[in-house]
Amino acid sequence: MTHTPSPMSRRSFLRLGATAGLLLPSAGGMTLLLSGCGGDDNQVNADGSMSGSYMTASGLTLSFVETMVAKERGFFTEHGLNLDIKGGQGTATAIQAVLGGSADLTRANGINAIIAVANQQAPMVSIASVRQKSQFEVVSLPDKPITNPSHLAGRTCGIVSTGGATENLLDVMLINAGVDPRTVQRPVTGVGTAAYELARRGEVDAWVCVNTDRDTIQKQIGEVTFFSTDEFAPMPSDSYNTSLKMVESGSDMPVRFLAGVLKAIDYASKEENWDQVITDLRKYNPETNPDQARAELPMLVESWLAAGPENALQLDEQTWLTGQESLVKAKLVDSPASIDKLINKDYLTRARAL
Repeated sequence: MTHTPSPMSRRSFLRLGATAGLLLPSAGGMTLLLSGCGGDDNQVNADGSMSGSYMTASGLTLSFVETMVAKERGFFTEHGLNLDIKGGQGTATAIQAVLGGSADLTRANGINAIIAVANQQAPMVSIASVRQKSQFEVVSLPDKPITNPSHLAGRTCGIVSTGGATENLLDVMLINAGVDPRTVQRPVTGVGTAAYELARRGEVDAWVCVNTDRDTIQKQIGEVTFFSTDEFAPMPSDSYNTSLKMVESGSDMPVRFLAGVLKAIDYASKEENWDQVITDLRKYNPETNPDQARAELPMLVESWLAAGPENALQLDEQTWLTGQESLVKAKLVDSPASIDKLINKDYLTRARAL
């Protein structure tokens, strides 16, 4: 059934979702379905360990390797967590999995997490930021450089997917630069290097892509001009999320999860361990090209540690507040949510103490 959020408590929202599928329309182009297949609040085994599940935002790629390393190197086991890692099929699917109970933890771009909570009162909270900087860049050819969102007025900019994080980020950047987003065409150019050829043929003036794709283009195809979306639309990047049902249960599963990930990031950040990191990745994704993965690992590590190794996984409160303000200005968020509805720092604090 279709549901328009009303002033109800999140606990009531969860009870409703447990008995019927709940379809939530989003102003940001994402639709969430709370399917009511929730699992146990505390999945504790006889030996005191816990069993849980984690769903990535999109497949089992290098971007999500830290959880694979945590499992394969035994870091989750050290903290008493037996984790099942699943590959998602988009941010909306991953969030739905947590809301519906088929996954205990997931990962979503901060922009989508804010929209889900602020607009839809989605009963979820972000518990750590995996990347401390944006993975998205606006790229163009050097003979027709786009160095500022204001240069896009009346032009064409490719996006990864309609209604996703890249389109929302594009809208925020344009509005912050005083450009009417309606003046910018945004064809879907996806991920990978195909957008470069579209730009060479004059079909797009620029495109938004992940920084590893841009790096691959520069190494294998040709030079490009680029800038990070952080320069014009600071926004929390990929973050781990869990449901309010998990929070209310008192389970320490998220603590165990984050403690394992902290060890994995420390391990995977060291170049001498990269061969093993890639081996762990290929166990989940045998089609991975080892050379390409090794070439992309430095940028991934840089994003993990951009705020300093001691601040890995930190939730920067000001970034979340500033990002939400930009989304309100862009009319992608109807009214702001309080910071305690968006993030919960307690799990990470406890994970660091282990």
